[in-house]
Amino acid sequence: MPGPNSSKAPLFNGETSELLEFFEVFEDLASTYGLTSADKCKSLVQYVDRQTKRFWITLTGFESRGYGTFKRSILGQYPCASKGQRYTIRELECIVVNQADSDINTEKELMHYYSQFRAVTVWLVSNNKISGRDR
Repeated sequence: MPGPNSSKAPLFNGETSELLEFFEVFEDLASTYGLTSADKCKSLVQYVDRQTKRFWITLTGFESRGYGTFKRSILGQYPCASKGQRYTIRELECIVVNQADSDINTEKELMHYYSQFRAVTVWLVSNNKISGRDR
């Protein structure tokens, strides 16, 4: 597994909305490296900050090295984690307003704007925060 400070290391930044993606990246790497359940428990806490590590190692599954139990215990502490990434209408407005202040001169700039805009609007529409017509 990559070292905790490696650019290839998974990193949980404490944002509940990022937890599922963190687990996905971690589990892909753990599978690639052939980690056992015990190895996963031990390794997982290396990719979080000190405070989070101190909290997580108190949860069910860590000491017994049962990764499935440990993961469920962690997710149980973050009730909104199952919703994954979340966006607000305010974030969409910021993307649009920020872009309105500058010209799009290259295809790269257009793709950057479009990728931000699309990620937010698709989430907002699929979660009934705005209608498809509002897009």
